[in-house]
Amino acid sequence: MSQTLLLGLGNILYGDEGLGVQMLHHLRRKYRFSAEVALRDGGVLGWSLIPEIVAARRVIIIDAVAGEVGAIYRFTGRDLLSGKQYGKLSSHEWGVPELLSAIELHGDLPEVIIVAMGVSPIMQLSLGLSEPVRARFRALEQTLLATLAGWGIAPQGVESATGPLEAEELVRHA
Repeated sequence: MSQTLLLGLGNILYGDEGLGVQMLHHLRRKYRFSAEVALRDGGVLGWSLIPEIVAARRVIIIDAVAGEVGAIYRFTGRDLLSGKQYGKLSSHEWGVPELLSAIELHGDLPEVIIVAMGVSPIMQLSLGLSEPVRARFRALEQTLLATLAGWGIAPQGVESATGPLEAEELVRHA
């Protein structure tokens, strides 16, 4: 398994709630990563992601959280385990904090950083991201790249993609 796991979470059928998955596909399309980095569309798989998380040395979880729309949040898995609030959204109510807590109970928690964007907690069926979230998409990308750089990871640009996939493209890639 890879040393570093980039894990995009969310449900693309609920618009902004699928931001983590949208960003993961964007990164996969725009950059080439070394073999030591795995990009995984975790969607709403929840507990079934445990083996992949524990097999990695470091994990970046890309997610959407209920919060100020467009605000970028960055915190560690340890922050969550010590009580930092995480704005849950509908499709993966199992919760990142609960998932990390279960892994920690077994003593298998790797280094985890969560990079998330605040979105409206009102969910409705829709494909694609809202304009306020699209407007901050590049800022989320830059935060992720800076986080990777802190670990000495510098992906190589391969495409000039500037934003999230359109709905039809996302469904084809999912």
